[in-house]
Amino acid sequence: MPRTRSHRTLRAPRTTSKLLLRVMIVLLGLCLLVQLTGCANTRTVYVPVPQQQTPSSLTAETPQPFIPDPLTYGASLDLNVSLLSALGQCNRDKADIRTIEQSRASQ
Repeated sequence: MPRTRSHRTLRAPRTTSKLLLRVMIVLLGLCLLVQLTGCANTRTVYVPVPQQQTPSSLTAETPQPFIPDPLTYGASLDLNVSLLSALGQCNRDKADIRTIEQSRASQ
């Protein structure tokens, strides 16, 4: 059976398909590049936000517990409880003030 095709005709479609593949990749890359540059013209505008006032309940003075004059053992236990509750209230107020300041700093 004689060969009807030469080696040249067999390679021509292969180089054409490689060329088409490269052209399609370039076109796809250009399409993506156009889409990326379309978003580059956005403008960021910062709007000033008014400062929030710290609530007066957080800055109010914590009442000091009364210290009895003849300090007995039972009275000192009650005093310890009231001192620890006053300390806990102060720590909660400070934590709330810190969260307010952090939210201000993030804005």
